[in-house]
Amino acid sequence: MGYQPGQDDDDPLRKPIGSKDDIYNFFSESYKKPEEVVIGMEVERHGIHRSNHEPITYLENNGLRKIQDKLVEELGWEVEKQENKFITSLHRGGTRLTLETSEAMSELSGRTHPSIHDLARELRMHQNEFFEISKIFDVAWLGIGYEPFVPDDKVRLIKLQRYEVLYNYFKKRGAVNLEFMKKMCSVQANIDFTSEDDAQKKFQILLRLAPFLAAMYAHSPLKEGKTTGFVSLRTHLTRQMDRRRFGLRKAFLSPNFGFKDWAEFCLKVPMLAIIREGKWIPAKRMTFNQFLKSGLDGYTATMEDWLLHLSFVYTDVRIKKYIEVRVCDSLPPMLIPSMQAIVKGFVYHKDGAAAMKNLTKNWSFRDFNLVYHDIAKHGLYAERHKMKMLDYCKEIINIASDNLRALAVKNQNDEDESIHLQPIKDFVFVKEKSPGRFLAEKWDGDWKRNPDRLVEWCAFEPTSK
Repeated sequence: MGYQPGQDDDDPLRKPIGSKDDIYNFFSESYKKPEEVVIGMEVERHGIHRSNHEPITYLENNGLRKIQDKLVEELGWEVEKQENKFITSLHRGGTRLTLETSEAMSELSGRTHPSIHDLARELRMHQNEFFEISKIFDVAWLGIGYEPFVPDDKVRLIKLQRYEVLYNYFKKRGAVNLEFMKKMCSVQANIDFTSEDDAQKKFQILLRLAPFLAAMYAHSPLKEGKTTGFVSLRTHLTRQMDRRRFGLRKAFLSPNFGFKDWAEFCLKVPMLAIIREGKWIPAKRMTFNQFLKSGLDGYTATMEDWLLHLSFVYTDVRIKKYIEVRVCDSLPPMLIPSMQAIVKGFVYHKDGAAAMKNLTKNWSFRDFNLVYHDIAKHGLYAERHKMKMLDYCKEIINIASDNLRALAVKNQNDEDESIHLQPIKDFVFVKEKSPGRFLAEKWDGDWKRNPDRLVEWCAFEPTSK
């Protein structure tokens, strides 16, 4: 759910910002040693009742609060943050479970891992225990990019200050933004950087890789029980969002792009709010630049305000204390480690940047920007330069596989991390379609629009794999 303020009044983040240099230096303070770089995942899911396929609510007898309480009572999770009746964050051993925009949405923020083997193991353990607790309350959790079954008014916005501020901001920008607030889920990969040059290299690798990830993992073809004509409705809707904080910028691909350029972009994005004494104060459309110069309601800017502001910048790839790639729909759990493996195969291998540049050497900024509109409808069958995304993605998977084999991070069976690419290889090389197209065809075909078949397909269920 993005940055949440700490409880310690002595937190150095609460010190006033002295100058823009403090903001520029914020990123360089996050450098990792090359041997310490890791990868992390964030996974959003929709909660539904198995018996009627309706979205869960938070405080009902079989709601999310009951699941949270059981996780605390039986499995050692601890309450990290709470706002009124809502437990906004549970944590255990570096892993967090947080609330998202609707009462039916939960996010897993996994601990960071040195290997995809470890990441995949954490995901398997989580889905097993989450299933065991959730089934007590007739709840299933769906890995899909857009809530597939019910009208918008059936999904309740969660009544937290953060989301009420966000809701009010987007409400002024049209109905499509309200859908985004309540019904979209994503999967995210987070990676480290060791220097400003390294951050720039990885940021731009991910910007070039992002549309191919969006096409491979397109997985939101349904709305209110019907196919929509999109393989990724979520991608379609996010390209229509507030363009000051979403999408891609030409400057991001500049060979001279650095922390200062990223900071200056974010400084010009309108703020949503600041937090003082536990209260969210709307920012009245001012930019962070304006806040630095004139303050807000008598308050001056702190580094905590900056960190909060960054959590409301929703570009395709985002720099905070680490780099996030944010373009993928939520997925069935079997596919999640493969997405992380592709990312690792490019950003943590010495040849990843050159391979990605070579693959997209003929792509202009216009190509990178406009291809998402075609991906939303056609997924792997979108085209650029007379070549299908399908064919680009086959090459990307092969490169990632070679790079992961070269990195030679082995599991207990002496297998390298390329084994985690097998589920996406099945879609790209065998089915030759994204999971969203697969789902849409099954929904209108063999499955005969049976919700139980969809739940079986994408729910977080136990697995022995």
